[in-house]
Amino acid sequence: MNAPLALIGVAVLLQAGSSGFLSGRLDGAQSLLFSTIAFALATVVFTVIDRVRRGPGRGVLRAHGRLMVTANVLTAVTFISFYLSLVYVPAALAVSIETAIGPLVIAIAAGRAARIGDHLVGWVLIGCSGALALRLSGDAAGAVPMGRLVTGVGLALLAGLGAAGLALLSKRLGRLAVPPVTVTANRFHLTYLAALVLLALDPPAVAEVRTRLPLLVLVGLVAVVVPLYLLQVGLQRADSLGAMTLITTMPGLTYLAQVAFGAPFDPWALALTVVITVIAVGYARMPRPADPEPAVVVSLPQGSGR
Repeated sequence: MNAPLALIGVAVLLQAGSSGFLSGRLDGAQSLLFSTIAFALATVVFTVIDRVRRGPGRGVLRAHGRLMVTANVLTAVTFISFYLSLVYVPAALAVSIETAIGPLVIAIAAGRAARIGDHLVGWVLIGCSGALALRLSGDAAGAVPMGRLVTGVGLALLAGLGAAGLALLSKRLGRLAVPPVTVTANRFHLTYLAALVLLALDPPAVAEVRTRLPLLVLVGLVAVVVPLYLLQVGLQRADSLGAMTLITTMPGLTYLAQVAFGAPFDPWALALTVVITVIAVGYARMPRPADPEPAVVVSLPQGSGR
């Protein structure tokens, strides 16, 4: 496996472990507080690093302002939707929905440049991930009221679309030679601000989560700060389809993390996890032409921010 895909693999492991740990531990207010802390912390850390290494910083905002605004919007949609989905549905179901649609969305965005095999693998991974989600969440999801289930699934789908958009946008930023540290320092502003605004609408809940601040800061480092930098580097350097295919391993790894934290073991779920991992890793490593410009470019605006 090449270096960019290896970085994505490490990021997936960290995020899956964190998602498995957080499942069922956060209510809505705590999830929003987590998003506020984690993404503000990531912004501070990588802004400091960018300044110390004398990165392009403000020059990037002037030259590629529209792209960075798009990155902020997609990041906020992706992560706030995902962490809120954990409030409504089990983590394995939320992660399965979010990650499974990524490869197919990338293949569709590539238009005629995509191969038949790209679409086929995308549908196979959706099927396998759906089977895993049903196996892991069938009883639990069945016990969830329909309104909550629809809300959770909708949020996870929205997060998946945002993640695919981020993969395409990250590849474009890589082509423009924008350093990953600079991107990471500038793309989370809308995420922590939106989470903070939503959190402020529920003052009683804010008082209840103060005792969990140390835990949320620690998990934020493991779940967001470190893996999202590794992921940003990988997404800017790897081909988008290979990257999103590798990310589909996250549901199975999240399941294994949940087992490690006390969830029951299911041999069929383990078998599906192995199948998904073999397909995803094998297809991600296959040589393929350089990423074409996606056919759907309207969501990735070009031009100067001046």
